[in-house]
Amino acid sequence: MNGFLYTLTLEEPVLANSLGGEPNSANSLFYIPGGLVRGAVIGSYTGAKDSADDTFRDMFLNGKTRFLNAYPLMHGQRTLPIPIKFKKLKYSDAGNFGRIKVDAIDVLKEIWQINVHTQRDAERGRSTADAGAVYRYIALPVGMQFQGVVIGDGAEKVRKFLKDTTILLGKARTAGYGRVRVVVSDLPEHWSEGGQKVSQPENSTQFTLTLLSPSMVRDANGQFSVDITTALGSYIGEIEKIESVSKPEIVGGFNRTWGLPLPQVTAIAAGSVFNITTKNPVTTEKLHRLEANGLGERRAEGFGSLAINLFMPESVADEKWGEIPSETLTMFEAGSEFSKDVMELMLSRLLQRDMDGLILTASRDITDDLKKSTAKDDVVPNSQISRWRVILRDALSRKDEMIEIEDGRQEKYDLVGRMLKLHETENKKRSAAWIKMEKARVNQTSLTRWIEEVLDTVNPLNDILGIESLPERKLGNHLQKVDDAQYRLLLIDAVLARIGKINKGRKVNHA
Repeated sequence: MNGFLYTLTLEEPVLANSLGGEPNSANSLFYIPGGLVRGAVIGSYTGAKDSADDTFRDMFLNGKTRFLNAYPLMHGQRTLPIPIKFKKLKYSDAGNFGRIKVDAIDVLKEIWQINVHTQRDAERGRSTADAGAVYRYIALPVGMQFQGVVIGDGAEKVRKFLKDTTILLGKARTAGYGRVRVVVSDLPEHWSEGGQKVSQPENSTQFTLTLLSPSMVRDANGQFSVDITTALGSYIGEIEKIESVSKPEIVGGFNRTWGLPLPQVTAIAAGSVFNITTKNPVTTEKLHRLEANGLGERRAEGFGSLAINLFMPESVADEKWGEIPSETLTMFEAGSEFSKDVMELMLSRLLQRDMDGLILTASRDITDDLKKSTAKDDVVPNSQISRWRVILRDALSRKDEMIEIEDGRQEKYDLVGRMLKLHETENKKRSAAWIKMEKARVNQTSLTRWIEEVLDTVNPLNDILGIESLPERKLGNHLQKVDDAQYRLLLIDAVLARIGKINKGRKVNHA
C-alpha cells in the first residue's frame, strides 16, 4: 500500500472546531481531521489548483489519495475511536480514544487547554461597551502529539509538502492558535488502520464492520442516512441482515478558498459497529479492498475509514453486545507519553503567557508617575530608550549561551550581571541622556534607581511585580518555574517600551 505516517506536535493550541455549543465560543474535536491536513497541503501545493487537472484531482479530490484523521498518540502508538458498544452507562465518560486489544481496551483520558478571550473593536484595537463580549476557546493543548496517515496513489507526491515542515491548522490562526510541527515516516509493511488483518474464511457470509472515522453514506433515495445498507450493498452485494450499535452525528466544515462553510449533513459516528450477514459469500479480497478504500463520501478528507473483523474484548452481560467488566478498561492520562522536552516546552509557554500579562500590568503601574508628569526633565530621549532596548534584547537572545571564563571553563551567560555592568558603566559616563534617565520618575523613584533595584536579585521579583508569588505550572510530576533573570530583563524592556509610547503621545521624539 502506498502511503506514509505523519506525526503532528502542537506548538500552539489547535482549534479543530466541532459543531454545536455556545455560538460565540469554540470547542475543538479531540483529534485533527484529515481534511485540515489536506487543506494545509493544498495551500502549499505549487501545481495547478484546478479540479479539471488530473494530478490535482488524484491528489486531493477524488479519494484516490486519502488523508486519514490524526488521532492522539498513547505511549508512542496511534489510538483509535473506542467502539460505541463499550461506552454504556458508567463507561460512557471513559474517553473516546484508546488502544483496542483482544482482551482489554486502554482508554486515553482527554485533557484540554481552555483560554478566555475578550472581543476587541476592529478600529480601536481594544474592547469597548459595544464590542467587549467575553468568550472562551476549548482547544487541543500545546505539546500534544497526533498521528495520521496519507495513503493512495498520490501519497508520495503529497509527502514532499509535509516532510519536516510547520503548518497552520484550524480556527483562530492569527490569534496564537494552529501552529503544528510535522514529521513524516514510512508506513510499516502490511499496515492496516485497525492494526489487524482481515480474519475470516474465504467466501464467508458474516463479518463485522467497525467505523474508525465518521462516515457519510446515502440511502436509496440519495439522502444522507445512518443506514449503511444501500452504500455497502452496492459494493458487496445483497445484505440479508444488519445488527448494529451506532449513533448519528452532524458534520460540516469550512472551505477557505470559497470563504464559506460546507453543508452540514448527518453522518454515522466513529466507533459504530455493524454485524453484517450477506445472502451470498463475500471474498476476503473484496473485504480487503473495502477496508483500504473506505465507505461513503469525502473519503479524501478521512471520512469513511473502517476495519473489518476488528478483534475486541468479549461482551459479557448482554447476549447481543453487552458491557465489559470495569477491569477491562484501563485509563491513561493524555500527557503520560510526552517526553520531558515536550512537557517543558508546553509548561514554559503557559508560564510565558501568565508572566506576559503580569509584566504588562506592572509596566503600566510603574510608569503611571511619568505619564502624569508634565516636567520637561522627566522626558527620556527615545534614542536612549532604543539603545537600552537593543542591548536588553541582545542579552535575552543569548540567555542559553555558554561563555568562556577563567581556566578554560564555561558557564551560562549571566543576564543580570551583564546588565549591572552596563548600568555601572553608563553611570560613570554621566552623559546627558543618562542624567535625564536619573531625573525621570517611575514608581516614586528615579528610572536609573528603579532599574538598579530590578537587577538586584536580593529584591524578589514577585515584590517588584506587586504580587504574592510567581506563577508555577505543573504537569504530572514535572514542575516548571519562572526564569527569574529572564523576566527581570523583560520587565525593564516593557517599562522602557511604555516610556517610549508615552513620549510619542506627547509628540516627543527628539534625540
